[in-house]
Amino acid sequence: MNTYKNKTNLEKMYKKLGSTRKVGRYFNVSNPTIVNWMRRFHIPRTPQMNLYDNNSGKGRLAELYIHDHPNFKKNMIDLGVIDDKSKIDALWYGDRVNIKCCHSKKFSFRVKKKRHDVSLYICCAYNDDIDPLVPVEIFIIPARVAPHSGISVSVTKVNGKYYEYKLSSKKNVDFSAEDEEKYNKWFKKKYSKVIQKKKAR
Repeated sequence: MNTYKNKTNLEKMYKKLGSTRKVGRYFNVSNPTIVNWMRRFHIPRTPQMNLYDNNSGKGRLAELYIHDHPNFKKNMIDLGVIDDKSKIDALWYGDRVNIKCCHSKKFSFRVKKKRHDVSLYICCAYNDDIDPLVPVEIFIIPARVAPHSGISVSVTKVNGKYYEYKLSSKKNVDFSAEDEEKYNKWFKKKYSKVIQKKKAR
């Protein structure tokens, strides 16, 4: 019987469709039901970027960008490989991290936590007119200085609230500009086939 309660069937359909939501539609059950059964069977859930269409998995792309970036790679553990519904995106030097992305020019990142459950927020600010795959700036913001509603940053203001947390200030200190440029080219080549979400008219 072709059912989601069979590990082989469930794993096969997830590999084919690439998301729990699509698998839920296939079996005519809810997304949480599929998530729960995949957890029960210990089936890893990592979105497959090549299967996205007009829902380009921008959050996951930001996570992938950060995990292999020369500043993070050696000390970053990607928890999304194990569970893409994990409340914590990664561990960096053992600290709990959430990786946020924003493709709006206002660069506002949702947090909405009564109590922070991570030590750091890594915020990737994108300008899609420049490049939808590589952020124009990355902020590494300690939760102790972050509000509980959301984080708004400026990539241009020298005296902005989070200016001191810009990753670009560490360039050529913790990692080289050449290493980052080489990495960006590799990342874009690998993920350039991902269909970007169409802009609203």
